[in-house]
Amino acid sequence: MFDMTRKSISFKAQARTIDHLGKGQIADAPTAISELWKNSYDAYARDVALHLYDDDIKCGAIIDNGCGMTFEQLSDSWLTIGTASKTTKKLLPAKDRFGLPDRSTQGEKGIGRLSTAFLAPVTLIVTKKKDSRFSAALIDWRLFENTYLSLQDIKVPMSEFDSLDQLPALCAELQNDMLANLALKPSNNNPDSLILRRAWERFTEDEKVASDSHFNDKNTSDFVSTEDQIKHLCSSFTFNYHYLDGWQNLLNKVKDLDEADHGTALFLLDLNRDLELLTNRGRLGRDSDEFLAIEENLVDTLRAFVNPYNREDDENITFHYEIKQFDKYFWQSGSNNTILDYRVVFDYNNFSSLEHKVEGVIDEKGWFRGAVRAFGVEYENVEIPCRSPGMEPFTQTGQFGFLLGAFEAEQPKSTHTPEELALIKDHAEKYSGLMISRDNLRVLPYGRVDNDFFEIEERRTLNAGRYHWSSRRLFGHIALHQEKNYRLKDKAGREGFIINQAARELKSLVKNLLISLADKFFGTKSDNRQVMLEALSKAKQKQKKAQKASAKINIKTFSATLKKNEDVLNTQVEDAKNLHNELETDISISLIQLDGLVKKIDQIEQLRTDLKVPNKPAKVSDTLEEQYRSYRDMFAELTELLQTCRERLNQIEAKGRYFSPIQSAEKKYKSSDSSLTKQVNRYISNIESTFERLKNVWLSQSREDKKAFEKEALATLDGVTESSDVAQTLNSLDTIYITLADDFAYKYDAFLKALDKLENGIDLDSAFVIAEEERANAEQEINQIRGLAQLGISFEVLAHELNSQDQAVTRALNSMSSDAKQQIGFQNAMRAHKQFTEYLRFLSPLKLSGYQSRDDITGTAIKKNIDIFFRDRFERQNVDLKISNSFEKMVVVDVKSRIIPVFINILNNALYWVGLAEKRQIEIDIIDNLVIIANSGPAVDQDDIEKLFELFYSRRANGNGVGLYLSKQNLAVAHHKIWYAEKEEEKLIKDGANFVIQFRGMEIKK
Repeated sequence: MFDMTRKSISFKAQARTIDHLGKGQIADAPTAISELWKNSYDAYARDVALHLYDDDIKCGAIIDNGCGMTFEQLSDSWLTIGTASKTTKKLLPAKDRFGLPDRSTQGEKGIGRLSTAFLAPVTLIVTKKKDSRFSAALIDWRLFENTYLSLQDIKVPMSEFDSLDQLPALCAELQNDMLANLALKPSNNNPDSLILRRAWERFTEDEKVASDSHFNDKNTSDFVSTEDQIKHLCSSFTFNYHYLDGWQNLLNKVKDLDEADHGTALFLLDLNRDLELLTNRGRLGRDSDEFLAIEENLVDTLRAFVNPYNREDDENITFHYEIKQFDKYFWQSGSNNTILDYRVVFDYNNFSSLEHKVEGVIDEKGWFRGAVRAFGVEYENVEIPCRSPGMEPFTQTGQFGFLLGAFEAEQPKSTHTPEELALIKDHAEKYSGLMISRDNLRVLPYGRVDNDFFEIEERRTLNAGRYHWSSRRLFGHIALHQEKNYRLKDKAGREGFIINQAARELKSLVKNLLISLADKFFGTKSDNRQVMLEALSKAKQKQKKAQKASAKINIKTFSATLKKNEDVLNTQVEDAKNLHNELETDISISLIQLDGLVKKIDQIEQLRTDLKVPNKPAKVSDTLEEQYRSYRDMFAELTELLQTCRERLNQIEAKGRYFSPIQSAEKKYKSSDSSLTKQVNRYISNIESTFERLKNVWLSQSREDKKAFEKEALATLDGVTESSDVAQTLNSLDTIYITLADDFAYKYDAFLKALDKLENGIDLDSAFVIAEEERANAEQEINQIRGLAQLGISFEVLAHELNSQDQAVTRALNSMSSDAKQQIGFQNAMRAHKQFTEYLRFLSPLKLSGYQSRDDITGTAIKKNIDIFFRDRFERQNVDLKISNSFEKMVVVDVKSRIIPVFINILNNALYWVGLAEKRQIEIDIIDNLVIIANSGPAVDQDDIEKLFELFYSRRANGNGVGLYLSKQNLAVAHHKIWYAEKEEEKLIKDGANFVIQFRGMEIKK
């Protein structure tokens, strides 16, 4: 016989078991939050929220008004892993359900509460059951990382108390109690404390070795032991009573409904990086990839936490959820930002409006039974087998609900109107995906952008036409129930279903259904699709033939655009005024508030490009003309308000010193560049859908446009130093940004409108057949324009040669002897040469080539240029020139070579015409924000006013008729306007000639 030792032993659990079951099992922050929200749902909470608080130590709070726990339940249930209440899934007692509809328990393993460890290293749990006292426990999850401790070695301090007013002081006591787990003062009289102290010393030694292995120079390691981290938090953290404000509101809500307050709050101390950045992004830019990715992942995961397709109205929703960020000192400023709200979803009403829709169930035998809508046509009682070969008669998956909606991406193939399609595409960017819920709560990670469980995108890469479906263009939902689909089990880390027979069958059933639907109704293999597209095409052709001539369509479109946009524009103007008034006050705002204001202005700015003033047809009714002018003025007001708001925000950002000058400029550069890129992409997307043939041409153009901001703004950015004027730099970047945004808007919209005319069936060749007389006039104008173009080219060549000759003459005159320079002839020659040089210097900016920077052009600067150009001509011709103080204080931002020549040309004409008057007078002043240039010469004949700004039209002897034409065209490029005054209120000299200039964004400095 062999000697054998036999005995029975139990498993032992080390403390780090908690660490593995907690943050070790969670994929990301949204998943952790989802798990904790499910616990609130199981506790029959009406409301749950994640609130994030900015402070030196960033904190969060997951708060609810569920049934809460007593002191004993907190100890025996919450602090006990794998409790039976989760595994048995029994309903809570009626008194803990508060008359709400029954809820199936979502938790399964009783470990979801450990998700708090993923979100922050320390959790303060505070809970209260109806008719009981408050209970609290403080847990530092880092204690469980010590590999030398067992679960029994760690003690969680707990307390029971009467009022939330006591919590700040109680928290400090619990922090002190928790330090006992470190045995900082071991005693020989307490052997356990010696063992505990040695465990932490050994763990710290292990951490130091591991840390040093990551650094070649051990002296440069920023090693901080877990023990020191625990001690530091305990010594530096003080609970802020205002963190209770949000929870108190939830408790008050149920106190009114249930006659007692109840609920649970998990205060998360020292948030992890994801939540920390959402609380305060610090030095990260507004458009930082990391920041945007974190926010998008959080919102995309939790937005549809509760099934959005099962909501009739807000009153019937019994579970509300939100995520809010609170600024530092929020209780004083009231500053908070809503990151997520349960109401902002793609719901069943949105789903019902889609042109493609599938709705029904896949039963336990694997058959789809329901209804289909394809291209707006309804098909009832549709039955489709979804089974794969070898499936059992009754599937392991069980019966489940199925919803799927989609749309055609190209307008010609869609039954939606352009406005509807644009809105649906916008929804698709935020809400698309095929989600799964169990008892109306979302199952992760299905439906997220990075999840393709049903291989939709994989099949699309094989044949996009046949398989049709795209995750980015569909809205879907699979409805599971615990009773019917109990074999579908979640993985421990909530990373999807455990891959068993039920999960594999679910995947096969849905895949087979998607393929069958595409083949029968939606994909290129479908006869139904071809028939519907042909019918749709014929219907659109009939619509095109029924449309009127181009002129009538122009007026109709013009009128409709004004009508459609007028209320929206008025609303945006009022919003901009409110922002302007808010910024006018000398306020001190936080970085979060600054971000909010910038976001509001960006939203209005994005709408502004869509609300731009439409081109007015040649002839419109008086009523429409009045409506147009009112709209135009409102648009100009909006543009000016936005510019002023941006300048004020730049000043606030500079004054607040949130960032260094270089960082501020780089942030502004990136933000503007990103906005312009998005704007160009939006236009390119529209162009592609409207006219595929020109796609390559416009993509090439768009690449250049995307670089335009970089080309123009990079010099400004490169010139920024730590001593730069931040406000001036940001204003310069804004000026370039707004100019390019407007140029893009006008260029791309003009092209799209031309395409719309083609799509509406207008025969452009026939539309442009004109009467013989008009044809001749048009031909003559074309020849004149060609002559003007040639004149411009000739001027560039001539200007170059004159500049060379000017330098040669200057050198020759300067080389003459001193005696010669004393002669009167030399002095006259030098004076004439200087006059010529001034003219040449003035005219040189009129060259066609090269980029010209935009500057602040003041009335004083214009007056100075007038004096330089005309010198003593006013005195020699006995002309009285009056320039008002208001005009000298005027400022407009533009290219000097565009603005100053307008004044020179008009004054040059005025000098001719005042010679025909007895009283020779020229005045420049401002009336109602309009610049008036008036002369006492004869008024323009009424019949000549309409032609006054036409090319080569002149009533002046030896006049070429180019100056006023070029003045108007150059001003129009920057959306300024010039006209001849016919209204009495626009005249400075009643019986003379008065010209009016309306400068966009003009200001009168005080």
